[in-house]
Amino acid sequence: MNVEWLHSFIAAANQKSFSKAAQITNLSQPALSKHIRNLENNLGIELFHRTSIGIELTEAGERFYTRITPVITELAAIREELQQFNQSNPIAIGGLPSLATYYLPNKMNELKLLDRPITLMIQNTSNELLQSLQKGRLDAVFVDAKYTGESLWSCELFTEPYYAVFPLNHRFNSRPAVDLAELCEEPLIVHQAPCDSRKDIVEQIQALGYKPNIISEVNFGDFILGAVTSGMGITIVPELMAKNIGHLQLFALPINNFGRTRTISLVTKSKEFGSKLQHLLSNKMERSCPNLTL
Repeated sequence: MNVEWLHSFIAAANQKSFSKAAQITNLSQPALSKHIRNLENNLGIELFHRTSIGIELTEAGERFYTRITPVITELAAIREELQQFNQSNPIAIGGLPSLATYYLPNKMNELKLLDRPITLMIQNTSNELLQSLQKGRLDAVFVDAKYTGESLWSCELFTEPYYAVFPLNHRFNSRPAVDLAELCEEPLIVHQAPCDSRKDIVEQIQALGYKPNIISEVNFGDFILGAVTSGMGITIVPELMAKNIGHLQLFALPINNFGRTRTISLVTKSKEFGSKLQHLLSNKMERSCPNLTL
C-alpha cells in the first residue's frame, strides 16, 4: 500500500472533490484519480461514490478513513522524529593517523556545514577503516585508494609522494633529494604492523634487493618523529606528514626513485552523501594542501 495513495485518499475525502484534492496535493487530476483506483484495487473495495456533482465516501470508505487518518498522522510524526534524530545524530568519520592529525582538522569547518555533530575514529590501516564502514560503525572514511575496491562509492582527493626524514646533523642535510638506494642501509624507524605506509616502504626497499634495516618499531602518531629527533635513525613518511615537521629538529627530503605514491580517497556507502562531502572538502582542498597533486 503506497503512502502517496493514502495522502491522495485523505485529500479527496476531505475536499469531496478529486480536482480540489489534486490542487492541494500538487498532482494532476488523472494522477490523483489513478492513486485512488490503485488503492481501491489493492484493498478490493470501492472507497468513493462517483456522481456527476462530486464524490462521497462509501460506507467502507468511511470506515477506512476513520482507521487510516490516525495512521497517516503517526507516520508524519515518525518522519519528523527521525529527521530530528538524523540532525542530532553524529556523523562518524574515520581516517588514518596521519590524515587525522594533519588533514582532517583543517576540514572541520567545511564539515560543520552538514549541521550535524562529527566524531572522528582513527584506525591504523585502510582495511580496518573500510571494514568499520561496511559494518555501519562509520559513515565515511579517508583511506589509501588502492584498498577501496569497487563495492563502495569513492573519489580520489589527492596524491602525495613519500619523503625521508632525518635528524638535523645527518650527512644528507645539504642535499635537495635522496635516492632510495642510499637509504637502504640506514637505520630505519617504522610504525608497528599492520600499517599501509610501512608495507609500501618495505616492498620498495625489497624491490631493490635489500632487506630493510629496521632498528625500531613505534606506535602510531608523532612518536616516530621523536625517535628520529633523538638520533635513533631515519624514517620515511607521506608528504603530508613530512611538511609538518618545521617545529622539530628534523629535515625531510623527497625520494627520487621511490616507486609508490599515496593516493587518498574519500569512501562512503552512499553516493549522495559522499558527493556532498566531496563538494564541501573541495572548497578548501588547494588552500590546505598546496603542495599535493590534485
